[in-house]
Amino acid sequence: MPNCQLQTGNWKLVTATPVIIVGASAAGLHAACLLAGAGVPVYVLDERGGPAAAARTLIVTPRLRRALGDLPQEAIVNQTPVLQLFSPGAEASIRLNEPDWVVERARLMPWLIRRARAAGAEYVPGQRFVGLEPDHDGLVVHLESSTGRRESLIAHMLIGADGAFSQVAQAIRQVRPPSSAGAPPQTTRPNAQGHAAVYNLQARVALPAWARVDTTQVWFDPRATRYFFWLIPESRQSAVVGLIADDERSARAELGRFLAAHALQALEMQGGQVPLYAHNGAPEARIAGARVYLVGDAAAHVKVTTVGGLVTGLRGAQAAARAILQRTSYAQELGRLRRELDGHLWIRRVLNCFGPGDFDQLLRLVNGRAQRVLAARTRDEALHALLGALLAQPGFLLLAARAMGFHHGGRSLAEEIAPSRRTQDAESAGRQLPRNHPETTHNAEGRGD
Repeated sequence: MPNCQLQTGNWKLVTATPVIIVGASAAGLHAACLLAGAGVPVYVLDERGGPAAAARTLIVTPRLRRALGDLPQEAIVNQTPVLQLFSPGAEASIRLNEPDWVVERARLMPWLIRRARAAGAEYVPGQRFVGLEPDHDGLVVHLESSTGRRESLIAHMLIGADGAFSQVAQAIRQVRPPSSAGAPPQTTRPNAQGHAAVYNLQARVALPAWARVDTTQVWFDPRATRYFFWLIPESRQSAVVGLIADDERSARAELGRFLAAHALQALEMQGGQVPLYAHNGAPEARIAGARVYLVGDAAAHVKVTTVGGLVTGLRGAQAAARAILQRTSYAQELGRLRRELDGHLWIRRVLNCFGPGDFDQLLRLVNGRAQRVLAARTRDEALHALLGALLAQPGFLLLAARAMGFHHGGRSLAEEIAPSRRTQDAESAGRQLPRNHPETTHNAEGRGD
């Protein structure tokens, strides 16, 4: 079992106050492992009745190893060293220096629970968070067991790791309602804790003959989504095909069209709402002398370029653990992560201004030196990748300036980051098949490199 040591240099444990973690998410379990490994009493409360997790295919960068150490081999179902990109009129291929990992969440989560327990954390299943209230001695945390029994705990350190619909975050907002003065307007429906959110939906399918087991494919089509479609191969037999959309209804409609256009049949659906990171988010609160931290999706530690949040959630958990162990500022500990997420915000702002022709031009610029830069940097190193790509190919900056200058009409950053709602039939007439569809290319299977 990998160790649960924080790489923080020479320091000593400042607090041994018990920490209650609501939610057995990846971020919550990682925080539990780090804190328990440092000698802090930790209790992880899981609403589920046990360690079983819903199936979900994830694609992550090798930076996951930096956060967790060696993963169990059964959790890594495939590795994809090739990234193939398509737009309505162009394509590009990048051979990554280190392959992406395709991970099955249902196999990863039980391992994270075992890892946290091996470090000394108490894992308590079947406990649902009901609410909290301030008390002269800290926070009173109200729980309900799977049998309906209610009880309350006194907490001085509380971590909310309960996902996109975080009840801890909602309880904080009720105890300390935020001021709305100067808040940017929301153009998407916010989730429970007030973050703008999108819907991530994917279908498991049989691996088509035109796809390769070593290649992740991505399609940019702003007529359907401001984000992208993807095909991630799990094995020689299966893959997942998905997209990010404004809401579940739009996601199901657009994914249905995409599957039909590619003659693919959904064998299983996986989906859920994903919160979008905002620079002005407040993932920490002090209430009645107690400190409350939000991590993972509860804190919206999500890359808004790809809406991936596993690695960034783990990094946020590390920051929370350091803040607790050394009694430092959580905001300060989050500094590097927030700068990285701010970089993704800027990139997303630019991409939200792109039309089909802009994506065509973007992919035509991915060649030579720019291709080598993007092969060497992962999606979890956005700032380094962005700077390197701009130096290697100045055309990226000109393209971004032109697209933003053409589309920007005085909207706020929040309005540009959050996708606008589209009708299900908008611009569907005349939409062309993606270029690597078997009906539009004669050599789809041989273009991976």
